[in-house]
Amino acid sequence: MRIYHIVWVTHNSRVSERMIKYRVKRGEPLLLNSDEEVEITQFIRDIVVENGYVLLAYNICSDHVHLILVCEDDKRDAIVGHLKGKTVHLYKQAHGIETTFHLWGQKYGHREIRDDRQLYNTIEYIRYNRRKHNLPVNRRLRPLVLQMLSNKRL
Repeated sequence: MRIYHIVWVTHNSRVSERMIKYRVKRGEPLLLNSDEEVEITQFIRDIVVENGYVLLAYNICSDHVHLILVCEDDKRDAIVGHLKGKTVHLYKQAHGIETTFHLWGQKYGHREIRDDRQLYNTIEYIRYNRRKHNLPVNRRLRPLVLQMLSNKRL
């Protein structure tokens, strides 16, 4: 088992080097409001619990998600793909969207956490990420996050 800090962004919220190189025109960035952050966090909680995924930290900001995932190296891409894909499906279903809809950017970032100090620092970074981005505390998120964290499953 390995421990990863995972980050993914909302659609059009970041510009990649590839986009600059090929002069890809970016559309309007998708920014989540506080209700959407809660809704998506509920979806992610349900997916995590249903599938027994092991998360040690989680936070969502208007244009990105941070989490710490514990899994086998060869399962990481599939788990992140499942989380991103299923949330899009559930979001579209909840909002009656029947056309093509992009909630997340195509890729995701990951960094392996190799020791206790790095784990502690990353958990704190994720916990206070909203403050870093000058976003208000969304008190409706905390109970959902606590329901999906799985320290006890390690």
